[in-house]
Amino acid sequence: MRMITLLLSLIVTTLYTKEQVLTISTGFAQPEATLVATVLQEGFDRAGIDLIYQVLPNQRSLINANNGVNDGEAARIWEIDKSYPNLIRVGVQTHFIQLVVLSRKKVFIDELSDLKKYHVGIIRGMKIAEELVRQEAPLSLTEATEHLSLIKMLANDRLDVIITNRIGLFTGLIGSHKDEFYLRKEPLISRKLYMYLHKRHKALVPILEKAFRSMIEDGTHQSIQESFLRNMKTEFQGSVKVIEYDH
Repeated sequence: MRMITLLLSLIVTTLYTKEQVLTISTGFAQPEATLVATVLQEGFDRAGIDLIYQVLPNQRSLINANNGVNDGEAARIWEIDKSYPNLIRVGVQTHFIQLVVLSRKKVFIDELSDLKKYHVGIIRGMKIAEELVRQEAPLSLTEATEHLSLIKMLANDRLDVIITNRIGLFTGLIGSHKDEFYLRKEPLISRKLYMYLHKRHKALVPILEKAFRSMIEDGTHQSIQESFLRNMKTEFQGSVKVIEYDH
């Protein structure tokens, strides 16, 4: 009887995954959204689940996933489900985020509390940056929907520093015509990011965890990341002068 129950469970799980088409959104802009899509597509292929991928504004992506408009969100911090209770974490890393400091002058921020002395810009909906910066109460906090706007404000001395993710920042700098910025060499913080599913898809969590874990174990995940970063660095070089300095 136990064996029959197990076989029925396996059959139901297989049918459930094969018939699934999940719409997963991301708040990352291009080309970083494509990097995340490549990781997800490989994982979904291994899990036998069809994927529809959407690029949305940062906040909207989370709201749609939490409200069940979409089936999930591609890459968020570990604790995001505390603010969005309808989301269930797939507990294997899909992406990462490195928060960096960009300025027009050398700004020495050794601790987050140093932000109190500056006018700071962040991307709206980037929850980890929002929480960390807000709790330090900077002189002012400006939120924008995309990096190029923040970079223009920095170039015009309307901001002292930008706190944002490294890949998104480099993408914005490629479109900037200003010739010199300073970048703190070490990130303020580095975090792993995880995919989240709407709670109605709870049964799929272990299936996707197994698929993403296999990508990490066989080196596929690292290979995708490294290939993207090499290409981005090639495109970035020569577009704008960024002077890296130690904190």
